[in-house]
Amino acid sequence: MRFLQKFFVPVALLLLLLFLLGLGWGMIKILEKSAATLLQSTKKVESLVHNYNWSEAEKAFRQTEKEWARTRQYWPLLIHHQEMDRIEECMGKIKSYLHHEDSSNTLAEIYVLTSYIKHIPENKTLNLQNVF
Repeated sequence: MRFLQKFFVPVALLLLLLFLLGLGWGMIKILEKSAATLLQSTKKVESLVHNYNWSEAEKAFRQTEKEWARTRQYWPLLIHHQEMDRIEECMGKIKSYLHHEDSSNTLAEIYVLTSYIKHIPENKTLNLQNVF
């Protein structure tokens, strides 16, 4: 009984630490996987715009919007809303530029969107840059 009392708090703290580390690792993996899916879809749109295939680019972008709708459901639990607002703003601009077949603005906004999406998992990963 005395043994249990002596080691209960350290063991409980160790278990809590392991739980929190596992939760953080899982969060990073979810962000990386969903960001990779969005980036892949965005790259497809970019390729189609480069080839001036506007109808296919709009179809691919609708698929990107569907991916984003799925991702948008759980990202608020993991990231700041401001980052999501930036992504939504880029998506709106891209949609408009695609509709007007404006390749230079579409590509510029796709690059901005890609940058935002890449930034999110990188920003949440624990490393020396984020600590100091």
